[in-house]
Amino acid sequence: MTYRIDADVAREIANHARSRYPDEACGLIAGRHQRISFAVALRNVAQEPQKEFAIEPAEQLRALKSIDAEGLRWIGVYHSHPFSAPIPSAEDLDSAHDYGLLQLIVSLRGGKPAFKLWQLHEFGADPLDLHFDGERVPDVSDPRLTQQQRLAMLIAGALAVLLVLVIAFSLLPPAPDLSVIR
Repeated sequence: MTYRIDADVAREIANHARSRYPDEACGLIAGRHQRISFAVALRNVAQEPQKEFAIEPAEQLRALKSIDAEGLRWIGVYHSHPFSAPIPSAEDLDSAHDYGLLQLIVSLRGGKPAFKLWQLHEFGADPLDLHFDGERVPDVSDPRLTQQQRLAMLIAGALAVLLVLVIAFSLLPPAPDLSVIR
């Protein structure tokens, strides 16, 4: 599915992300018909705001009322990744509560904001096409995995192989008693 974002809204989100650096910025996005036309900047109240974001419920409720007053539909949330690519982190995936909402991530890595829109689900996240004022937002994020991501994948793969071996060996029948064969 393809979404569009108004240029002014994208600039507003990027400016909010820059103003909160090195913390993650966060807010709500709204619009109609796969078009993001409104954003509400919110405070990040997370324990570790450089690694995660959290929104205070009363502030979120006020933001939802302002979206409703504009006659728009709540589409999702946005947040920034000050030091990493606009790819959902483990914290992003773990903290997702409503899979019907989208996540717009803006990365500040490399100095130029890079936007990526995601549909999160219980098994991970799927990227969605995002167009900026009729043009596709250039994906300036580095598609390569970070060293931590590669290490995590290597460890997960090794643990999966180990688990398969343990299960396979536990299912083998006991070895025959060779002392009775003589």
